[in-house]
Amino acid sequence: MFVLDSVQILAVVRRSLTNHVLPALDDDFARVQILQTLKALEEVEDRLLNGDPSARSNEIIESGARELADSLRGESPEFADKLDAALAAVPADGEPRERARRLGEALWPLVTSGDELGSTRLLELLQQEAIRILGEDNRWICPDAIASLT
Repeated sequence: MFVLDSVQILAVVRRSLTNHVLPALDDDFARVQILQTLKALEEVEDRLLNGDPSARSNEIIESGARELADSLRGESPEFADKLDAALAAVPADGEPRERARRLGEALWPLVTSGDELGSTRLLELLQQEAIRILGEDNRWICPDAIASLT
């Protein structure tokens, strides 16, 4: 009996679809469906190997916010304390996407708080992470599927 781990199983399925199913398809819609399926399998493999991307994003935001709070203690101690309190208010456990939502809910009021220096730097941190995540998510877009919509 062969024993394969999840990543190996995904690789076998991808290889079968790529080498046997895709070349045999004449229907454009069916080809696009297979191409999109291959992209989805790549994303599943990435999550198996690297975990939920939301967990990585949460870590980046939290560590960046802590560094920001530490850097602002001299110039804006009140904002730094609010930032510390906001981070402490977010439960450390739970599903990564729920944690991301709670983290956003805790930090966004500080962005709009009126503390010019702290708000601006926190917004920059959040924007940089949003841009990074968008770039990472772009890997999972299937251009053929998008083109088929036109």
